[in-house]
Parts: sequence; structure tokens; C-alpha cells
Amino acid sequence: MTESSKLIQYDDGYLNKTPIFQFVLLSCLFALWGAAASLNDILITQFKSVFTLSDFASALVQSAFYGGYFLISIPASVVIRKTTYKLAIMIGLIFYIGGCSLFFPASMMATYTMFLVAIFSIAIGLGFLETASNTYSTMFGPRKYATLRLNISQTFQPIGSASGILLGKYLVFQEGESLASQMAQMTPDQIHLFRLQMLQHTLEPYKIMICILVAIFILFLITKYPKCKVKEVANNQNTPKVTLGETLKYLSGNSLFKKGIVAQFLYVGMQVAVWSFTIRLALDLMPHINERMAADFMVISFVSSLVNLLLIS
Repeated sequence: MTESSKLIQYDDGYLNKTPIFQFVLLSCLFALWGAAASLNDILITQFKSVFTLSDFASALVQSAFYGGYFLISIPASVVIRKTTYKLAIMIGLIFYIGGCSLFFPASMMATYTMFLVAIFSIAIGLGFLETASNTYSTMFGPRKYATLRLNISQTFQPIGSASGILLGKYLVFQEGESLASQMAQMTPDQIHLFRLQMLQHTLEPYKIMICILVAIFILFLITKYPKCKVKEVANNQNTPKVTLGETLKYLSGNSLFKKGIVAQFLYVGMQVAVWSFTIRLALDLMPHINERMAADFMVISFVSSLVNLLLIS
């Protein structure tokens, strides 16, 4: 084996070349959290009718989802620092699989709270995945192409988002009139049975997601991944380790970092707000269509997002 064909990790954590299979498998994780986020938009519409919720109450789906991100991101970074990116990714996949599995007892209990617990568990897993994968992707090759690699990985996200919407469209939403129109013609007993039936439909995409996640988990388990960690200087007593508290203190005094946080918060907040109620808005503006037809507007938006990312890359 020639020197140029060997995978070499430099002291700064970057690699001399990109291991293609590992990079593609890592990039697939971007599609997985895109699918999870877009399925939330399906659930918001479904839960609003099934549990007779207001728009505000149905939006608790997103509160549970992003609340999990908020709570786990820093702990996930600590895990990465003390162990490896690969271990953090596998922990994230375990929580993701566990959260999807919780949809089954949630459908039997038929309580909105239990579904929120399942979504929260998924979000914990995604917090690990995103915290690890975004940085890991940039490290997977020469330093000068770090941004390009991240952009390539991020093109997988709208593919996953569109796939999640399509799963929800054909597996959760059914043909015929909208849910509200159908229930308007039913007796109270019929409505109760109908709602239980609709809850069962929410399980279908998560059955597929569990199979995909288990397969991805096994591939990560058996695939060798580089550590991509900055090499520590051995026996250097004059270089004290920076603690988490010191890091947070430094970041709290960094004006550029704080402005970036505000910008990201506003961007994600607006994005989530728009996509969460796109289907609901379409149903309100066009009462003659059903949920399955309204989901097409989400697909169009994700395809547009993919085109935009490809142009940026």
C-alpha cells in the first residue's frame, strides 16, 4: 500500500483524504433527522383532529421535539469530548430507535402526553446525532474542503425531509374527505372508534423508520471510523485543560457567538412555524382538499430547499 493510499489523521484531527463509504453513511444521518422533523408536521395535523386540539396545543409536538435538542446538546458535546464521535452517534441512534418504539404503547394508551414523550425521546437521539455529525463531517478529509463536505452532507437533509412527508402522506393520511369533514358526519361513538383507527395509522411510518435505523446502527457498529480528534500533547503539564464552565463563560462574552445564536434561533423558529402549519393552512384555504393533497405543498417546499442547497454547494 502506497503512502498516498493510506488514511492519515493529522494532529488537528483532519484527514489527508475522505473515506467515501464512511462519509456517505455519516451523511445519511442528516436525512434521518430531516425525516423525523418533517414527520412532526404530519403529526401536528393528525393529532389536532384525533385529540381535538387547538393549533397552540398541537404545536406542543414541536415544543417537545426542540426541547429535547435544547436539553441534550451540551451533554452530547461532553460525551463526544470524553469519548468519540462514533459512540455519540450510536447513542443517538439508540434513543432515536427507542423513541420510535414508544409510538406503539402510545397508540395503545391513546394519550397525547405519551406521544409527546416518544417525540422527546427521538429529539434526544437527534441532539446526539446532530451535535456529532455536523462537526464530524467537516473533519472527514483535508481542512480546506471542510465547508464543502458539510454542504454536501446537508444536501441529504431535505431528501430525508421530503421522504418523511411522503411517508406521512401515504401511510398516515388516508384518501377521501379531510378528517374534520368525515367526523362531522359521525355519531360520538363512531368518532371515538375513528380516532383510535387514525392513531394506528401514525405507527406505519415509524415501523419503516425503526427498520432503517436498526440497519444504520449495525452498519455504524461494524464500520471502522477515524477518531478525528485533535492530538493532545503528552506529558505537558503547562497546558491546563479548559473546563465546560470556562468554555460557557467565554462564549457568553463573545458577541459574535451571541449574535449567531439569535440569528439561528430566529431562522429555525420561523422555519418550524411555517412548516408546522403549512398543511393546516392549505386545509383552511382550500376546504375541498384532504390532508394527503395538502401534504404536496410540503413536498414542493423541501424540493425547493434541496435545489437551493445544491446551488450553494
